[in-house]
Amino acid sequence: MLERGESVFVTGIAGSGKTTILKKVLPFLEVLDPRMGVCATTGVAASLLGGVTLHSWLGLVPEVVLAVASELDVEDVVARLPLPARLRICSARFLIVDEISMLDAALLDGVDRLCRSLRRAPSTPLGGIVVLFCGDFLQLAPVQGQGALSGQFPFQADVWPMLFGPRAVVLTTAGRHGADAEFRSLLLHMRRAELTPSEEELLRSRVVATAPDDAVYLYSTTEAAEVRNNKCLVSLDQPLVTFVAEDDYKQLSDRHGKQLLADYTKAEYEMKLCVGAVVLLACNAYFHAHGLSAGARGVVIGFYTFAEKRGKSERLPIVDFLLPTAARRRLFIKREMFCVTSLSARDKEAATRRQVPLVLGWAMTIHKAQGMTLDTVVLSLGRVFTFAVVYVAFSRVRRLQDVFLLSFDASRVSVCRRALEFHDRLHRITS
Repeated sequence: MLERGESVFVTGIAGSGKTTILKKVLPFLEVLDPRMGVCATTGVAASLLGGVTLHSWLGLVPEVVLAVASELDVEDVVARLPLPARLRICSARFLIVDEISMLDAALLDGVDRLCRSLRRAPSTPLGGIVVLFCGDFLQLAPVQGQGALSGQFPFQADVWPMLFGPRAVVLTTAGRHGADAEFRSLLLHMRRAELTPSEEELLRSRVVATAPDDAVYLYSTTEAAEVRNNKCLVSLDQPLVTFVAEDDYKQLSDRHGKQLLADYTKAEYEMKLCVGAVVLLACNAYFHAHGLSAGARGVVIGFYTFAEKRGKSERLPIVDFLLPTAARRRLFIKREMFCVTSLSARDKEAATRRQVPLVLGWAMTIHKAQGMTLDTVVLSLGRVFTFAVVYVAFSRVRRLQDVFLLSFDASRVSVCRRALEFHDRLHRITS
């Protein structure tokens, strides 16, 4: 279908091999289009695919995103995109996007307008780019943001029916959970928020007071994950090296600059690391040279002295990363520049942060874990605040015995009825 120029939407239950299919398709598309975009809506998902975030590929910094979604003058927005991003959009024949369920409808329509303008094809969806979208709307939904980012699903975008109509490739076999039939059945019921009383009792039996030391803790809030990460860092009992960010608010006020950097960059103002610390990459600076994008997980194995041209020197971390191919890569990390751009009717305002591009990684949010297969997890679901989060969290592992719960409340298992109706109405091309 892609070779014929038809855009394709691939969906299916958790663990059915959606990302695996993308990886199988990639080598064939690379022959047809070496300049194609390989993307995902989150850094972790992009890392698993060997790509970059969709925002990075498009050259969208956070406040340009707001401008795109708000239907401001498209030519003005195009002019503010980096030249490499404009060249990518103009030259790509194909665009792959994993975890499409987390893309806001208004942003998808905004990207459609950008592509039509840049590619000088005003009457063709996405300016003629053939897309392969992959994701499950019964998992995580777009996060409601500011202004036009209302949290609507991408299938509610105006351009969606132009790309796919009601068609979809639907995967129905859960390869990740194939060895545990009871767990697979439970997940299918959880997906639709239709747990039986016996299944609820089975889940309550997984509530424990203590969990394995090597388990990854998944939380529904960033704050809870931070508490866990800081506790693990202290427990290593190793000398800490502190990295303080170098911030520049340019023409912005101190309050405005600090707020922009806190809200729109992954880099922390103060970062403490030691040997043995588990970390995640916070940017895509190492993608082209090393195949590592935001979300890649590694361990600090030491520090080295880096001397800058201006005569200043400091100790920076050496990190051992696990690549998506299962190979390992040792990197000497340097400080990177994180920029925030503010578009207004008057001017282009900016704030920058120069910092080590790492965050602690013993624990993560359920959102960041989407698309991953984990060996053992500890779930904290007491503050679940949106549809399908419980289903996403449980489906990260292969067997029920690999899940340890800090608590369980069956009322937290929910589904978005709009997404369920969309899925049930799909015309299935194959399964």
